[in-house]
Amino acid sequence: MRAGFGHRTGTVAVMVAIGISLAACKDNASEVAPPATTAPAAPVAPPATVAPPPVSPAPVPAPMPAPAAPAQQAPAAATATPKKVSMSVQGVSPSGVTVRVKGIEIGADATVVDVSISFANRINASTMLAMADTFLEDENHNRLQIKRPDSNRNLTLRQGETLDGQLVFLGAVPASARKLRLVFNDGYQEDNIVAPGLAMELPLQGS
Repeated sequence: MRAGFGHRTGTVAVMVAIGISLAACKDNASEVAPPATTAPAAPVAPPATVAPPPVSPAPVPAPMPAPAAPAQQAPAAATATPKKVSMSVQGVSPSGVTVRVKGIEIGADATVVDVSISFANRINASTMLAMADTFLEDENHNRLQIKRPDSNRNLTLRQGETLDGQLVFLGAVPASARKLRLVFNDGYQEDNIVAPGLAMELPLQGS
């Protein structure tokens, strides 16, 4: 009987030992430190924005130089006032032509002679005062030729007719001239009744 109990007692002891061992394991398990809490991952910084390379400012064009002020034109020279010379000079030819010069106007481009011309001849019905060269001549023998009128190129006069008007000679008289010579039908004789020659001296007063 003891022997049987003893065996049972040993069995109980073994079971108690196993129970204690399990309890110890449980206690040890409860004493195990809890797993470390994983720290939250640090926020990922956004990728750095690469700053664009600095843009060099466009070169500022140099200011255009101010246009030079236009040179002021010199005032146009005033048109020279024609020089007028009053006179009373008369020339007569044997053919019956009478020329009276009443004045001269000396301009920049022409010289105008104010005249009164008449013709009286019982033989010939007409005569011509510019059939040949007719001109003004200065002291240096410069000749200003007559500008022949379109309506009477040869300066024809009828018997008893008088022409009052102006004879225009092309060109200006030199400022130094003190007298002029008026020539009709150069080279012809004064008694030629068709085209009488006539020359007259014209003093320029106030020269």
